[in-house]
Amino acid sequence: MKRHLTWFRRAAVLALVLVSWAGCRAKEPMKPPPPLRVHVIVGGDVDQEWDVEQAATERLLRETFGAVTTSIRVHTALERRSALEAAGRHGLEVVLCVGSGFERPVVSVAARYPRTAFVLDHTEVVEPNVARMEFLFSGAAYLGGVVAAVVGGSTVGIVDLGQNPETDDIEAGFAQGFRCRYPWGRVELAAGVGGIQYLPDAGVKIALYSAGSPNSGLLAVAEASGVQLVTVGHPREGSSNSPIIAAIVADVPEAVRRIVADVVDDTFTGKVYAFDLGSGVVDLRLHPSLAGNQELEEALDQARDAVNAGMVEIEALGL
Repeated sequence: MKRHLTWFRRAAVLALVLVSWAGCRAKEPMKPPPPLRVHVIVGGDVDQEWDVEQAATERLLRETFGAVTTSIRVHTALERRSALEAAGRHGLEVVLCVGSGFERPVVSVAARYPRTAFVLDHTEVVEPNVARMEFLFSGAAYLGGVVAAVVGGSTVGIVDLGQNPETDDIEAGFAQGFRCRYPWGRVELAAGVGGIQYLPDAGVKIALYSAGSPNSGLLAVAEASGVQLVTVGHPREGSSNSPIIAAIVADVPEAVRRIVADVVDDTFTGKVYAFDLGSGVVDLRLHPSLAGNQELEEALDQARDAVNAGMVEIEALGL
């Protein structure tokens, strides 16, 4: 009987020691989740302005989400498809495609990698995991027309480069903003960049150039002609004598951040992510020389409120 009691006591002591050891043992720390991976595929047709936007975009994603960002530039359809396939196979969470020529390769690849969000800036196709990022500039162009009216008077110009669906709304918004100040004002058309030199003869001081970021040739013609410009895209840093009086711009890094936030929150879906003046992503940037112009500030505040309240409907140009 004593032997049985001794064995029982030893077993009880051993069990108590094991329980105490298990309770006191430090718990292994949980492994952090893997970082968000964002891959940027840039088409060969994209200009150098994107390089600045890309650097800012990747920096914002790293700061906001702790993302790991990578990028590659592609030139052919085969390179586009290969880059997309590789991103899908590696299970990357977000693939941002910048430039043209991605639509068909993405459509053929995306369905096989449903856990990857593909975001394009040029496409008409939207799939469950394929979205489009779009910037609507007409509202900001309306503000540009107000600037042209307040600063330039009752006649403005538009550099006409032919029918282009991507610029038609911008030109219409600009003309409408101008005419909200001068209902019977004149809108003169310049036949291409070379036509800018003839605008002063028609009384034009400010003209709209809506076909992308201005190049050095355009700026030289405008400066020589004494015509100030409202343009689309971030103006390059330059002297205070730049002919660009206002620029319609988009905060691309912020737009991408908002889309990636949906991926992180698991609310991303294939749709058009459209950013307009009211979103805060698209805006009009004024030349520093216009700072302190109270009449202009008041006119822009009124115009901005009207656009954001839906009181302005941009209509086709009737020139």
